[in-house]
Order: sequence, then structure tokens, then C-alpha cells
Amino acid sequence: MEEPIHVIGHKNPDTDSICSAIGYAFLRNALGDAEVRPARAGELNRETRHVLERFSLSEPDLLTTATGRQLILVDHNEVAQALDDIRHGTVLEVWEHHRIGDLQIPSPITFHCEPVGATATLIAEQFFLHDIEPPPAIAGALLAAILSDTLVLASPTTSGKDRRMAPRLAALAGLEVSEFGAELMAARGDIATRSARDLIDADFKAFNFAGHRVGIAQVEVPDARPLVTRRTELLEAMRRVKDEQNLRQVILIGTDISRKGSYLWAVGELRDVAERAFHCQLTDEGAFLEGCMSRKKQVVPVLEAAFASVPTG
Repeated sequence: MEEPIHVIGHKNPDTDSICSAIGYAFLRNALGDAEVRPARAGELNRETRHVLERFSLSEPDLLTTATGRQLILVDHNEVAQALDDIRHGTVLEVWEHHRIGDLQIPSPITFHCEPVGATATLIAEQFFLHDIEPPPAIAGALLAAILSDTLVLASPTTSGKDRRMAPRLAALAGLEVSEFGAELMAARGDIATRSARDLIDADFKAFNFAGHRVGIAQVEVPDARPLVTRRTELLEAMRRVKDEQNLRQVILIGTDISRKGSYLWAVGELRDVAERAFHCQLTDEGAFLEGCMSRKKQVVPVLEAAFASVPTG
């Protein structure tokens, strides 16, 4: 039996990373590559569990090491977001919709990156380019990933390709886009009943900005005001994450979908960098940034530019 090839997303996986892995592994199997299987680099969040249960899909294998493994990466290409020993694995392909990161690959590979709202959009496109119709469960999972990452097509990261792909997948899955989008948002859970640490960990990514390791968590909900009432415990959870992961700064973006903006909090000795970057004053109340809804497009590039002029050490 051949050594398996694992399709895997980033640590702290979200719906896009999990469903893209499932979808791409299914496609490769349909094309005759039976050794390809989906994997995950961490525990599933509430929304993703709901999606897998909704479509009766199995939870991907958990991988804790890349050493000696053949991997196809989806939804990430930065070392800080990959398995800790990613450099000891063999990366065969990358399917991605974020910035080009710092992953060093010694040999030429397929590296597909586009500025779309979700990696699942690119995976779904590959089905149709190969004249393979995804079955309802796979179409539904890919649709879920697109709607999750684009906030039901409302995020500024949403592309024309996302908007074209969503109804095409919905038709195959027997779903209606807006109704299923509302179901997904509800599946994220009531933020009033979730622990502060769960809210921070659910969608947390670490970045290396000019030698400064910065963690950015995002919570996307229809109404983010309950986050403000829980700011004390959220800030404490952020400080614990900062210390545990030896980060210079931890930022929380509380995205309010109905108001089309985000609250922003930061902890760390370089909090003034975030204040200058976003032209705001950060107090325990947080700062509300009108129109800011995307970590990928509106937060990461701004912080990367701001930290470029900050000495390390």
C-alpha cells in the first residue's frame, strides 16, 4: 500500500481549512489518486462540527507531526500556521487564498493562490474544470466554507468567483444560500455562553511581522456588543495566550456583521503599534473600526506594515 498523501489546513482549523481538505481529497480520489486523504491540524470548532454532522461527513484524521509525511496544504502557507515541524515534511501542493508566506519549498510544486474569499472556491472550481460534479454532501461542505469565510458573501474579501460559485454549489446541495448562511452563523454558538478562551482559540492565527510574532484572533457574530461586556475576561485570556505562545502582541477582532465593522483589542508591550496602525486609542473598552471586517485584507497588511519599522529584541 502506498504511503498516504494528506490534505491539511492550518492549526486552529476553521470551516474553510477542513472542508477544503475534505473536498480536495475527494476530488483527487475521484481522479484515481486513492492514497489521498483529508487531515486536520487541530480540534474542530462548533461551526465546522455542525457542517460535518449536517452532511454526514467523517472528521479528518488528526496529524500532530509533518515529519516523513507527504502533504498538500490548503488555506495556509505560513510556517507559524502550519504543523510545527512542517519543514521536515514533503509539501507537494499548496491551494491558498492568503498572502504568500514564508514557507520554503526546495522543489517546484503546484502552488495555486488567488485573491478569493475562501480556498473552497478554488477547490470547487477544480471539480468543474475536471468535469466532475461534487455530490450533495461535498457541494454543501464547500458552500459552507465559502459562506463562513466571506460572512455569507458580505466580507470585503468576497470575489466575483465566490459569488458565482456559491449558488452553483447550493443548487447541487439542495440549499438556499441566505438560509444556509444564517444557519451557519447560528451554529457558531452564543458568545454569552462560550468561555473567553474558547472565543480566542476558535479562530486564532499567529503571524511573523518582521521578526515580531503576533497572534490575531477573530470572532465574527451578528452582534458583537456582548463581547464588550465580557472584555475583562477576554483580555485576561488574551494575556494567557500571549505568555503561553511567547508572542509580542495578541489582538482580538470582534466583527459585528450587522454593523459592518469590528471592535479591536490588543495586549502586549507594543500596543501602541496597533494604535498607530489603526489610528485609534485602545482602551479596555476596545476601539470600533467602521468597515473593518476582514483579518486577511484589512488587519494583517496594516499590522505587517506597522511592525516593519519596529526594532526586534
